[in-house]
Amino acid sequence: MGINTVLKLVCVILMVEIIHQSSARPSIRADNCGYQTCPLEKEGFINVHLVAHTHDDAGWLKTVDQYYYGARSQIQEAGVQYIIDSVVDELKDHPDRRFIYVEMAFFSRWWEEQNEATKSIVRELVNQGRLEFINGGWCMNDEATAYYVDIIDQMSLGLITLNDTFGECGRPRIAWQIDPFGHSREQANLFAEMGYDGLFFGRLDHEDKRERTTKKTMEMIWKASNSPVNQSSLFTAVNYNLYQPPPGFCFDIYCNDEPIIDDPKSKDYNVEQRVTDFLNYCEEQANAYATDSILLTMGSDFHYQDANVWFKNMDKLIKYANARQMEGSRFNLFYSTPSCYTKALNDHAVTWPTKTDDFFPYGSDSHAYWTGYFTSRPASKYMIRQASNLLQSCKQMDATLARQGATKAGDLFTMKDAMGIMQHHDAVTGTEKQHVAEDYALLLHKGVEECRKIQTSYYEKELVLGNTPLPKVSYCQLNISQCEPSETNNQFVINVYNSMALVVDRYIRVPVASGTNFRVLDTLGNTMPSQSIPIAESVKALPGRVSTATRELVFLARQLPPLGSKSYFVQPEPSGEDETIEPENKSSISNEKVSVEIDDVTGLIKSVTVNGKTTPLKQEFLWYASKSGDNSEADKRASGAYIFRPEGNDPLAIPSSGVRTTTYSGDLVQEIHQVYNPWVSQTIRVYKGQEHVELDWVVGPIPVEDGIGKEIISRISTDMVSKETFYTDANGRQTLERVLDVRESYPYTVTEPVAANYYPVNSHIFVKDSIGNQMTVLVDRPQGGSSLHDGELELMVHRRCLYDDAFGVGEALNEMAYGTGLVVRGTHFLILGDKTNSMKLTRSLSHELYKQPQISFIPSTLSYQEWSALYKTEYQSISRTLPNNVNLLTLETLAGGKYLIRLEHIYDVGEDPILSQTVTVSLEGLFPGFTITSAEETMLGGNQFKKDSYRLIWNAASPERKAGHQMGEVRIPAVLLKPMEIRSFILTLVRII
Repeated sequence: MGINTVLKLVCVILMVEIIHQSSARPSIRADNCGYQTCPLEKEGFINVHLVAHTHDDAGWLKTVDQYYYGARSQIQEAGVQYIIDSVVDELKDHPDRRFIYVEMAFFSRWWEEQNEATKSIVRELVNQGRLEFINGGWCMNDEATAYYVDIIDQMSLGLITLNDTFGECGRPRIAWQIDPFGHSREQANLFAEMGYDGLFFGRLDHEDKRERTTKKTMEMIWKASNSPVNQSSLFTAVNYNLYQPPPGFCFDIYCNDEPIIDDPKSKDYNVEQRVTDFLNYCEEQANAYATDSILLTMGSDFHYQDANVWFKNMDKLIKYANARQMEGSRFNLFYSTPSCYTKALNDHAVTWPTKTDDFFPYGSDSHAYWTGYFTSRPASKYMIRQASNLLQSCKQMDATLARQGATKAGDLFTMKDAMGIMQHHDAVTGTEKQHVAEDYALLLHKGVEECRKIQTSYYEKELVLGNTPLPKVSYCQLNISQCEPSETNNQFVINVYNSMALVVDRYIRVPVASGTNFRVLDTLGNTMPSQSIPIAESVKALPGRVSTATRELVFLARQLPPLGSKSYFVQPEPSGEDETIEPENKSSISNEKVSVEIDDVTGLIKSVTVNGKTTPLKQEFLWYASKSGDNSEADKRASGAYIFRPEGNDPLAIPSSGVRTTTYSGDLVQEIHQVYNPWVSQTIRVYKGQEHVELDWVVGPIPVEDGIGKEIISRISTDMVSKETFYTDANGRQTLERVLDVRESYPYTVTEPVAANYYPVNSHIFVKDSIGNQMTVLVDRPQGGSSLHDGELELMVHRRCLYDDAFGVGEALNEMAYGTGLVVRGTHFLILGDKTNSMKLTRSLSHELYKQPQISFIPSTLSYQEWSALYKTEYQSISRTLPNNVNLLTLETLAGGKYLIRLEHIYDVGEDPILSQTVTVSLEGLFPGFTITSAEETMLGGNQFKKDSYRLIWNAASPERKAGHQMGEVRIPAVLLKPMEIRSFILTLVRII
């Protein structure tokens, strides 16, 4: 090889703009932090680990800004900036004190405001283990309604920020999910893959807690995945008192409990009684746990604004309680952290019980099942899911621009910050006050706007062939069929970006003006098959829609390149005549694989045939009446933002004089438009070549003039014998078996037969029978779902409640928009078939439903020939597709010319005889014009190299898989992926051409 060739191979090392994070690095060694800084327990004593903490919601009753700055105190006395100020002041001069902090969305903002002197103090506190970061995500995310992609993103944002700021001493070792309303197996699996040694949470079903405290199984090893990957088990502990201090021992300035008064001369002297009461509580708690170590949470929501009050009283409590050891007391109190407590338990020679299922649903009492929030604020949930997809595309485009050394508009961090906040357990859940929901929407809108700027920069860089700038790129609200560029121009270009690492086909629908018949040209200028079809009346009537379009242009974008785009040229047909679309007098729609039959009398689906096999079924909308109540007692609990509690066990029919149907047929798509009444309608849709049925529903405004809240479901009934068993996903990944009225971990008493059998659905829900038939429904946002009778599936799509459920939000879930009750549009995919084909379609279609292509528009007066001479009509940023069972989960820029890439095996064990097998992915040559000079594997959070991860090893009752240090097989550039495995790498790329 000559010297010129060598120079060409390594001519430029890319330097990428430093964004708000950096990659994994051992920047500060942990010689003086970590477990070695933990206080020593006393042998023979009950060691009481006092954990000083604050729980700072990233929005709930107040907005994120209001919480940070302490504004609107009439709503809640809470100011996060003052909490951190006060805690730092109290820690710096008292070396025995410790404190934990969790929410990086708040801490990172506070950190940016500090001078170097304060930052130096904080770094020292962190290095000494006295200020310890626990959890470390951007927020404390919800576990029921957060999609796994977004959990990983928000955790990574926080973890990498901590690593960039404090190095190894800032790395959290413990997950701290003390407030989410139920706990997911997939969440535990993700924490394990991020390298956490343990998980602590607070909310546990009341019957489960009673069982566990009796049997002393409040701590366990959670086996969180079926995958053969050896790192998915996680030590898990349930807090005794949620996350609150012992009753009577809340020392915050906003509490009313008595302080420790230790002056014997005072008539209010209370040391003896206060210490006795505290130790009695410690004894009670110790009786519920398996060892002589217990953890007490000393803090609560937004506590420590005056940290001196808390610490001064705890100092006295520790002093006087420990003084009793001279009198034979068995208790030893000291400041600690969840990490130190976990290490202490790990040092005990204990064999821990195991768990394999999850902690859903959560019932705080016999009539309060927290399953309503699985659906609450459905429009917000949809916006978050769409923004998640946009963020992944945005990060890919940003990475492409960085490799090219191109300048760009748009601030990616704005979107990352917004999406991180939206995963909070009072954001994506829909359990916040209305003014906070509106602020969340504004944050997300700002993030979307910044992402749009990056998208435009991408097109301006990658599509231009010469020096002629790209005309203005526009984006539309296609979810309400509104698009000014396509409606007001007779000629325009549609850019379709595919964020999947596969070549895919996608049907595209855009609203167009009446009076003109359009044709679509592909990237080579050839006329493509297309079809015009009427927009459903309910869509045209959506509140807030500003459009006169009455029809949509439909075409199939074929062979969309991986991580790339195609541009389609739309122009009038030479004849210029408007295509007349007439409804047909028929009660079925079909393609070459699927047919749907409608009952002529009811207007409902009566059967679906797939590949020649007919399944009789009925799909209908129904409603539950929301329970009213004053919440004074358990049996007077109302249905609200958190709680689903129907008035009866059987849903009611949607008021209707008969379901009206209208059928439209064409070469590409056939549709049946159903109308129940002015507030419930649906389009049943079958596209050419597809094996599933699309159900496009519009629900709202839900009428409440009768004073009754209503919770709307879509239910599909078949004659399958499913044996009271159904299956739901966990955060869009694993699938868990559910059995009606059964809990795997404890004896369950049926008190709410509907609500207590609802589970979160982020991706899919299905039933199957013993002869191999399966019915699956895919969702486009989080929803609550169940199977209350054999062969049935029901999903709650919308809810409007008139009473608060008294769990803190203080408002009824009565959403309004544009002066009327909220109207929601959504999509379900119905899949029927045998188990293997159904799971194959479920896995592929769920990713397609999530990763919808990004569509943009450019009006133009140029001819196709003129346009294609100036601009590319096709571009892709990776050189080839990945295997069909592999998802490119993440591709984003890091500091110093590096990239974070995550590869995911999307199949679980046993789902497909071929696609569930281990697969090898080669990274060599994946990025055209670049070679990979290094690829360092990291833990899932991207903040620690995998070779540096040493997790604690535990003794489990079922010891076939230990939770400990596990080095995955590393063969770069070939990456081995086992079922459900995600592997993360930091790449360094060098230009070769």
